[in-house]
Amino acid sequence: MVPDRRPEHLERRAGPEHELTTGFGVGVGGVPIPAPGVVPGQAPRSPRSRRPGTWTLLYGAAMVAAGMALGIAISFGWVGPAARWAGWFLDFYAGVFALVALSLAVMIGLLATDRTLLRPRHRVHAQAVHRAFAFVAVAMLLVHVAAKLLRDRVGPLETLVPFAGDHLTTYGAGTAACYLMIVAVGAGIARGRFALTAHPRMWRILHLSAYAAWPLGVAHGLTSGRTPAAWVTTGYLTCLIGVALALAARPFLTRRARREP
Repeated sequence: MVPDRRPEHLERRAGPEHELTTGFGVGVGGVPIPAPGVVPGQAPRSPRSRRPGTWTLLYGAAMVAAGMALGIAISFGWVGPAARWAGWFLDFYAGVFALVALSLAVMIGLLATDRTLLRPRHRVHAQAVHRAFAFVAVAMLLVHVAAKLLRDRVGPLETLVPFAGDHLTTYGAGTAACYLMIVAVGAGIARGRFALTAHPRMWRILHLSAYAAWPLGVAHGLTSGRTPAAWVTTGYLTCLIGVALALAARPFLTRRARREP
């Protein structure tokens, strides 16, 4: 008697496991997970149906433009004398908020890849928090750059070209971190596109640029501008060491999770 077997489209295939692939549209070992309403063996729906609508894009662009306009108005005190303090606050702390949000996004994103301590639903929640902090980091980064440009703290060349002009090792690190951060967040937004084109590895490579953006951002924040307090430097260095140790231990934890039933 022939033993029962799982359908071929559900069998686990050999291949490297992609982290968090169940939320990426790819199962363990690179097996695509059929979308709801899609029958295995049939052609899936056109990717165009998954693209954001025109009104969604326009709404997002309008929100970004409104936020930047508000930041400019506050920085110059155009919305009233009381807003001058808010402009000073943004000029002084927007970069700090961007770095703190990026730090939390990296650490929570790393936590969301854990398969030994967190259950799937907990990893999904961690992914949502990770994305939220990533968007906060980008928003505060835009405010930070706009405030420095409008107050003539830096020039356009130093803002756009890494390691150009004066303060090569301080401002240049911040510019490089900015580009890497945008690449990481952009890859996260386009995650579904990579899944539909069966290129999850490329998405992973692009998204991992956050691990390079973060230490560059920390170096920029600790070396440019005012001298940080000792507890600030200690806190950032502790987070960097902790993430480095977690990354070094992740291959061992992954193999352990695979051996467990």
